Amino acid sequence: MRGEEGGLSDTVTTVFILIGVLVAAFALSVVFVPAAGWLARRYGVMDDPGPRKIHQAPTPRIGGIAVWAAFTLVVLAGYFGLPAVSRLAWVQTHLAAPVAMLQEASRVEGKLMALLLGAAIAFLVGLLDDVLGSRFEVGLKLGGQVLAAVVLVAGGIKTDFLYYDALNVALTLVWVVGITNAFNLLDNMDGLSAGVAFVASLVLLVNAWILGEFFISLVLVALMGSLLGFLVYNFHPASIFLGDCGSLFVGFTLAALTLLQRFASHASSTYFPVLMPVLVLALPILDTATVIFIRLREGRPVYVGDSRHLSHRLVSLGMRPPLAVCTIYLIALGIGLGAVGLPHADLVHALLILVQALVVVAVVLILLFYERRALARREEP
Repeated sequence: MRGEEGGLSDTVTTVFILIGVLVAAFALSVVFVPAAGWLARRYGVMDDPGPRKIHQAPTPRIGGIAVWAAFTLVVLAGYFGLPAVSRLAWVQTHLAAPVAMLQEASRVEGKLMALLLGAAIAFLVGLLDDVLGSRFEVGLKLGGQVLAAVVLVAGGIKTDFLYYDALNVALTLVWVVGITNAFNLLDNMDGLSAGVAFVASLVLLVNAWILGEFFISLVLVALMGSLLGFLVYNFHPASIFLGDCGSLFVGFTLAALTLLQRFASHASSTYFPVLMPVLVLALPILDTATVIFIRLREGRPVYVGDSRHLSHRLVSLGMRPPLAVCTIYLIALGIGLGAVGLPHADLVHALLILVQALVVVAVVLILLFYERRALARREEP
């Protein structure tokens, strides 16, 4: 009985620690966002209204500074402050189990530093794009993203399920750069990119908790708190935008965390669990793939923005922007929560999870392309 009470007490303590990290990141982000807005106004880094934009006045577009700063400060404070805190008598008495779990953080110091350094590079690349605009060449932007991904690989963060290491490295680079850009492209409506990132982080947190990955859970809640603080200002009508500095940072960080996290358990069937990150991030992946397909089909550069995203499709079908964004949240959550079962599923259940995800994807594709056909018919003379 005492063992059960001790286990329950440790679980409750762990939950309170996670909540504490979440609140700390949230508070910092809430404080930093107005400062980011002031910087944007001070130096003219504003997003002006336009034909495919819904905001009516110039809006600061470097809110990602707050998200990056809050996340980085909380993670670094937790990591470097742990040794000092763990020596306190009260902590040794009441938080012995969680602190013991965190002692393993020293084993992943190289990976954690690689994640933070790569995220900083992605953030700076986006910030340069926000500040310089068209003067910042697309090739340099892509090169910076690749450099950030290379930092991850150099730090030991990469896939490991393919037979040849060169293939694992190549897949890692494609995955990280792809997801980084997916969240950049998804940032096309108030609260969308940051909100979908929060939903994805929540799903990854559920998986990490089930598999007992406390350290990864802490990093995830730090990201979630930073995003939540930003969403206070970014949900419709937004007073500040994430900007490329924020969307590239968020996409890169989520891509890196999916590589750090474990997706297999003793009950896993074959290689199906490796598909979990794809399902968790299925919405931004699908939105990016369809937009790129449409732009290539129409002979336009893939990096030039338009109004062909899922969010725009939902608005054109009659939804107000906040409802369209919340609908996308629900779609992302629906696919993601189903994927949580993959690490623990046998072959039959894994196939059912994949079929369920494909059904949801099919519904999304109908929403994406039905509106385009309807529009074409209305435009016929």
